[in-house]
Formats: sequence, C-alpha cells, structure tokens
Amino acid sequence: MKFQHLALAACAAIVLTLTACGGGGGSSATAIGTPPGVSVGAASSGAITAFGSVFVNGHEFATTNASVVDDDTGATATSTAGLEVGEVVDVIPASTSTGAAPVASELHVHPLARGYVDASDTTAGSLTVMGQTVQLTSATNFSDHRACVIATTNPCTAITTQAGLSATTGAGATAVAGSYVTVHGYLFASAPTAVNIVATLVSVSDVPASITAGVNFKAEGVVNATGASSITIGTLNIDLASATCRVSGVTTPCASAFSVGQVVSSMAHAAPSLPAVSLTATLARLGAHVTVDTATSAVEVEGAVSSVDGTASTFVVRGLSIDASALPAGSTLPAVGDIVRVLGTVSSNGQSVIASSVTVLNAAASARLALFGDASGVAAGTTSGTFVVSVLGESVTVTATTRLRDHSVKGWWSIDPTIHPFNITTFQTYLAASASQHLSINAAADASGKLTAISITIVPATTVSGVAGMVDSTPAPVNSAVTGTPSTFSIHGLNVSADPAAIFNGRGRPLPTVAAGDEVLAVGSFAAGTLTITATPSNTNGVIDMGVPKSRNRGGF
Repeated sequence: MKFQHLALAACAAIVLTLTACGGGGGSSATAIGTPPGVSVGAASSGAITAFGSVFVNGHEFATTNASVVDDDTGATATSTAGLEVGEVVDVIPASTSTGAAPVASELHVHPLARGYVDASDTTAGSLTVMGQTVQLTSATNFSDHRACVIATTNPCTAITTQAGLSATTGAGATAVAGSYVTVHGYLFASAPTAVNIVATLVSVSDVPASITAGVNFKAEGVVNATGASSITIGTLNIDLASATCRVSGVTTPCASAFSVGQVVSSMAHAAPSLPAVSLTATLARLGAHVTVDTATSAVEVEGAVSSVDGTASTFVVRGLSIDASALPAGSTLPAVGDIVRVLGTVSSNGQSVIASSVTVLNAAASARLALFGDASGVAAGTTSGTFVVSVLGESVTVTATTRLRDHSVKGWWSIDPTIHPFNITTFQTYLAASASQHLSINAAADASGKLTAISITIVPATTVSGVAGMVDSTPAPVNSAVTGTPSTFSIHGLNVSADPAAIFNGRGRPLPTVAAGDEVLAVGSFAAGTLTITATPSNTNGVIDMGVPKSRNRGGF
C-alpha cells in the first residue's frame, strides 16, 4: 500500500499534533498576575470550547436571552444552535452579569476568511486562503458541512484534517478551485510573508449557490498597504473602487476610509480569479483589535502572541498591544507562538490593553501528544471542575478550556448542542451515557509529563487505536529488519510493537530505524498495554516516522 494512502487515513484517524499534519502548541494553563476570572461587565473574546450555555475563555455564559450577531451580514439569531466549537466569538455581557454568573447579551461572530484553499503545506501545517497564510495547530478544529457528507446517494467522507482538503490547481480561466472553507481564529501578524491567521476552526462547505447575495468571499486582517482606492491584507490586494465602505457604522468614501495598521473586513459576492491575489470588494468595514474601545472598560482577549518586547514589557495578541507593566514584578512574559488569555482594561487611547492577568493556555514549546482509543475510565481531577480521563493507559486532565465535541453520530453538525451539551460540567455523565467511548484527544505535557487535553472529540466506535508524539529515549528503541520480529519503542510511556514492514518515513519509503526523539504516528490495535502494528500496512495499521522535529514551526506552531 502506498504511504500516501496510509498517511491520509492516519491523519484522518488521529487529529495530529505533529507538524506534518498540522502543527500545534501545548496546554500549560500558566497564570501570571491576578488569578483569571470574569470581571463584572467584561467583554470576552475567544474560541468556543463547549455548549450547554456557551463556554468561552473557561467561563460559562448564560445565553437564554442572548442574540447571536453575524458582523458580516448583520443577521441576528436568538439561538446558539448554529455555532460550533472552535468559532471565535466576542461576548458582550448583560448588565446582570457577575463574576460568578456571567450572562451574555450578544455574541458576535466574524470569521477571518471565506474562500477557496489555494495552497496547502502539510509540512508547515498551513493553508493559503484569500491571500492569507493560515497556520493550523493542535487546537484547530475541522468541520464538514457539505451536502454530500449526509447524502444517501454518492456520499462523501467528511473532511476532519488538513489532509482531506484540496488546493487550487492551475490559474485564471483554467483554475480548478480547491476546497471552499470558512476560517475562524486569531489575527497573528500584518506582514504579507508571515502567518496572518492562527486557525481555531476550519469549516468546509459547498460553494455558495448564489454569487449575487450573501458574503461569499472575505478577508479580515491588518492593512499592510494602501492605494488610491485599494488596500492590501496579507498578500491580497482589495479593490475598493465599487465597494461600500463603513467606519463605525457610517458610510465613508473608500479612498480615505482605512489606513495601514487598522483591522478591516473586506467582502465580495463574486469569487476572485484563482489563485486569489486580488478581490473586487462589494463591502469593507473597519474592524477592531479589541472587542470594546472605551477607555478603562474591562476586556478579556484570547489569542496567539505574535511579538514580544521585553524591554517595554509589552507583547502583541491579535494585533493588539498588551501592556504587561502592571503585572507583578518579575513576571515572565509569554513567548511568541503561545496562545494566551489576557484580562485587563482598555487603555486611554483605546488601542491597547493594560493587563491584570495573563494565562498561557497553549505553550508553543510544550511537548505534544495525540491519542485515539477507548476511554477506560473517568475520575474527578485534583482541582475542582476538572476530570482525568484514561485512554490507552494514559491519564489526561480535562479542564474548562478543553474543547469538547461529540462527532460520534452521523449528522452531529445539525444537532442543537444546547440540547445535548458536552461540556466540563457534564463531562463524566455525558461520556458515560455515550454509545461510543472512543475518543480523539490532543494533549500537551508539562515539564513533569502531566498531560492536559487541548481538545477531546467523541468519534464513532472502532477497534482502531493510535498515538502520535515523540519517541521516548527510555526504554531505548529496539529496531528489527526482519518481518515477523517487531521493532519496539514507546511514546510517552505507551508501548508500541510494530512489524518493520509497516514502518515508513515521512516520504512513504520503508524506514529501517526508529530513533528516540523522532516524531511518530502509529495506528493499530491496543491490548494489554501495548499498541500493536502488524506486517501489512493499511488504512488502520502502520507507522509513520517524521524524524526529528524541525525548527520551522515559528515558535511551535
């Protein structure tokens, strides 16, 4: 069997933390400054981690009377049923909110890109969508809403990883478009050659049926250049000559509407010529680095750190400058690539935040591990509101920041998550009641080796199990060159026994040696504490060794 088939199937089976199938950081939940919480009246912006109400930034917001607002179209809904885990939302609190019981008044949704995948680099774990470089991480969720996924005639397999996406081929009139996606996430940098978006959710759908209505193609980001009637976001040149431009809700002449450094949402009904290097916009509006810009307002922001200035005690999150000077003396600033949650107040100029606390949710340098197998037990964690789930003999801590999804039933995307809530409050009882106990887990290890889950997805029941991570140095790997005599090694203490005929390198060639420190994906059957891979490679049986981790990941992504 060709390596490509094995690799694609394996990446679909386990949501990899390895860079070859999407990169990723790790969860450390390290707090700096005042312990994080919801300030009374604080606007909160971050990825949805679960439902029941809506969980954002580790807090449960009551949404009974909340409105869900699409900032691109202006459409308003009274139900959260259309939202997904991984979507980044801005939560505006109700006047009745308290730190202990936050209540949402409005949830604002504004994805950062809509359009075709023009390029997909599995080595770097990145996509190019609407001229934006989209970095995928171990915390990136995928969902597939194409009609063929649930069709009874000629159904297709749901896309669950980067490997399932197709990229644009050709150019201009002969171009064949790649997968149509909506990308949710965090703004990262403004330079056209850098990462523009760190994705939290890549949602695949059919191409919009009508190009005359709706917001079909979009790029939202930091303006890095302006022209007579144009702006550039990432590498996408946006023609505003026939667009309607709005600043603070007021229609403004496009020639003078925007400037370098501002966040702008540009949208079009019709598709650009592919690959997308230019867009004729029908609408452009001024966005914001921060959810609210009123001085002294309390705000909570989650995102990826794109730069750090230790001398000035500042760092940048989602293009927003964070002033860390008020943190306790001796506080260590986060590193580039860390996913952090910042709680603070808006500065007097409305363009930065004075931090009172910083929590590192996903540390760029953390060790990463992916597990795919049956849950063998769930117990209460040592900290209130946490749990420890056991999979393949590994104990993984689940917290309020873990992204929880149930994809065990066909058509899961059409089930109202508020009616069947899988969240940190219901975690143990929900999992116990599930017909499938099979889990896909992305986790990160701290310095002591303790695993914390970044995401957990319940998937359809199967006998296939797997692990992805770094090969341990102890016990030392034992390599075999003879079919029938297995090679043995371990990943985070999990024993792997693999026939050498089923071991390949990252290019699909037979691999004679698995070495300590290599990043490895192994898929097979688990019993008596050992993951066993037999001699015949298949969709559900094999080992892929990507070798020693490279430094290409820009701080861990």
